[in-house]
Amino acid sequence: MDIAALSAKHIQEAINYETVLLCSRKSESHIEPIFERIGEIVSLTDPMTLHPNTYAESIGVPAQELLETHSHVKARFLRLDDADIVLKRGDNLYPQTVARIPGSPRFLYLRGDLRLLDTKCVCVIGTRNPSNEGKTYAKETVQELAGHMVTIVSGLALGIDGIAHITSLATGTSTIAVLGTPLTEAYPAEHRKLQKIIGEKGLLVTRFSPATQTQKWHFLLRNQLMSSLSVGSIVVEDRDGGGAVKQAQYALDQQRKVVLFQHVLDNRSLLWPRRLSLKSGVLVVKHPGTIHARLFAPATQVQPQELVEARPAQLSLFDLS
Repeated sequence: MDIAALSAKHIQEAINYETVLLCSRKSESHIEPIFERIGEIVSLTDPMTLHPNTYAESIGVPAQELLETHSHVKARFLRLDDADIVLKRGDNLYPQTVARIPGSPRFLYLRGDLRLLDTKCVCVIGTRNPSNEGKTYAKETVQELAGHMVTIVSGLALGIDGIAHITSLATGTSTIAVLGTPLTEAYPAEHRKLQKIIGEKGLLVTRFSPATQTQKWHFLLRNQLMSSLSVGSIVVEDRDGGGAVKQAQYALDQQRKVVLFQHVLDNRSLLWPRRLSLKSGVLVVKHPGTIHARLFAPATQVQPQELVEARPAQLSLFDLS
């Protein structure tokens, strides 16, 4: 079965799954086993309208309420572009690095070049309000990794994330934007155009279906997904308690590496860099030129404390039009 046909099959199941989630008002971890048991009775890829009583009885809601919710969910799914792809956990193309983490999403929704899922990915993240030094380090980090055919992953947020994506596009480097919203929404609004371009030239990935109503805590789930897609997460700058700091901990929990810059560690007004730097799996570098060698060094190789610095020329943000 080709990917488009497989995706079409998954869409019907995803509509049913989202309907059950919305009607039950329960978490995915609670609902997925129930959904699997429903699948032992009826085909999960059949339209729910063929088996409303089976679904309704399984989650304890009236069949009429279920069907009304199903109609709403289906209408939201129709907003997907024809070329959008739905992957299900267990598919060959579903990233195994994501499938192995606890709480991995049943479905991923994607727009763009799926081949990027099978490339060497590194996450570049940080604060929405970076310093000038942070902006420079973010650009130079992406420029340095571009020379090693690395795909840059980030979260499309303002600040460091946006700089990472834009610099990737400027250098011809592949980039993946992991969204905290459905593909059918654009957040933040300032990055609507950037999101569109990444969908055309890179890859958009989200765990949230078109029927999802975005919540603030969804962005933490986005961070978990970003981390699991990547070999490591480079935290350029962040405040204490920021989302990038939380992602760093997710990365360590997932047995991924975390990279910090020495100048952030030297900032005595912040607690998180010193606390994080003491943990196994955290690399502290002085400049971007050392990152690739340290991230991708064989586990048995002794890590050099310092490599010859090679700072690429600064690249300013460019006009995306």
